[in-house]
This record gives sequence, structure tokens and C-alpha cells, in this order.
Amino acid sequence: MASNRNYIDWYSAVAMGKSTGNTAQNIFGYQTSADTNFKALWGKAAAYVFPSSAQQMQIKSDSGSDTMNVLIIGLDSNYDVIQETVTLAGTAVQTTTASFLRLNTAIILAGSNVGTIDIGDDLAGTPTYYKTILPGNGRCQESFYTVPRGYCFFLYRIDAFSADANNIKPAIFRNYVANSTGRQLNVARTTFVGNMNIQRQIPFKYDEKTDIQMQAATVSGTHEIGVFTEGVLHEQDKQEHLNNLSG
Repeated sequence: MASNRNYIDWYSAVAMGKSTGNTAQNIFGYQTSADTNFKALWGKAAAYVFPSSAQQMQIKSDSGSDTMNVLIIGLDSNYDVIQETVTLAGTAVQTTTASFLRLNTAIILAGSNVGTIDIGDDLAGTPTYYKTILPGNGRCQESFYTVPRGYCFFLYRIDAFSADANNIKPAIFRNYVANSTGRQLNVARTTFVGNMNIQRQIPFKYDEKTDIQMQAATVSGTHEIGVFTEGVLHEQDKQEHLNNLSG
């Protein structure tokens, strides 16, 4: 069969893994009861806080029916990509072998999760949550991400959606960015009604070890808000990486 790769546009080539060093990266999440406080949109009502140091993670479901494997992808203490597959044991706490500084993805590998799957610390006591898979979702849907060491992330598109069944209420979006030295920026703030769509002609570049939170808030009351961002994770070559480190 003749190859048809010459007829694939670059974006499709990235999605299919045919563009060396480039992979599609989507950052998306929602909160059914967003309020007037800016925060990342995820499975918990509280504002998201990244782990302060690398640690073994605990994982469990609130349903005894969930016994499938869960793939956890994150970063170690050097911000290098690591992953581990953990077998759920229902409501019993399981612990990872690897220590994670950041958690970027969690996804079940079979079936459909009946309960809420939580990943974090001290889940049987006073829990701190770092990742959540809501019932039936199968994977985390959370509007935060950390760029691995040796990579940069190019952001091409941001969509946000504000849904209120009773009134047409506006929402507010902003992009929270923090690097590994502790510098924090809150940028790209805008108010929108219904849908916000930002198509960048020149992509925004995030350097390695950057924490990203696509945050949103309501102007008043509580209602659902969702956000979806689309970009390309680019693996920098060794010389480019060394040049960045030397300034």
C-alpha cells in the first residue's frame, strides 16, 4: 500500500506522532460549581496547590467496584517525565513506588470508573488531593499542567465556556504561570459571556519547569465553567537546552 504521509498537514502529523519531537498537549477541565474565587477548574471545589516536594502518591476510589489499572504520568524531583501503573483495590489505599513532584495525567486503562478516584496524600486521614477522576470520566479533567525539563510548550488556542441555567452571567478568565524559581504571573485576564475563544497567530511559549493554571471565576454566584486549551509540547534538542540553561 502506498504511503499517504505527504498529504497530512503538520497539525495532523503531530497528533499522529509523525512530527519528531512534537506531541499534542491539551489542558482541559471543568467545575460544576465555580464561584467568585479564581482557581483552576478541577474535580474539587478548593483552589489547586501543587506539591511542595516529590513524594509517593496514594490512590483510591470511593467505590469498591473500581479495581482497574490507573496510569499516572507526572514529573520527578528533576521535572523529568515518569509514569507508573497502579492497580486500584476499591476503597483501600494503594501507594505508588515512584515519587512524584507533579502529576500531569491520570487515566484508567480498562472499563469505566463507578466512583471518584483520588490521588494525593494521607487519603485515609486528613487528605491532600492532587488528582481526581470523577465517576464515569475515566481520566482527570483539570485545567493545570507542568512543562517537563527539556521541553517547552506552545499554546495555540484557549476556549472557555460559562453556563448558567437561570441568567446570562459573565465569567472571568486568567492564566496563572509560575516558574521553578517562584516567580508568579497572572496574565491574559478577560471577562466573557457564554464562550471565550482565543486563537493565537503566534503561539505563546512556556519554558521548562513552568506550572500553568488556566483559572476562572464567576462575576457573581455559582455556575459551571469549563476551559479547553490546545498546544504542542516540543522536545528541545540538547544544544538548545544547554543554551537555555546558560542564559
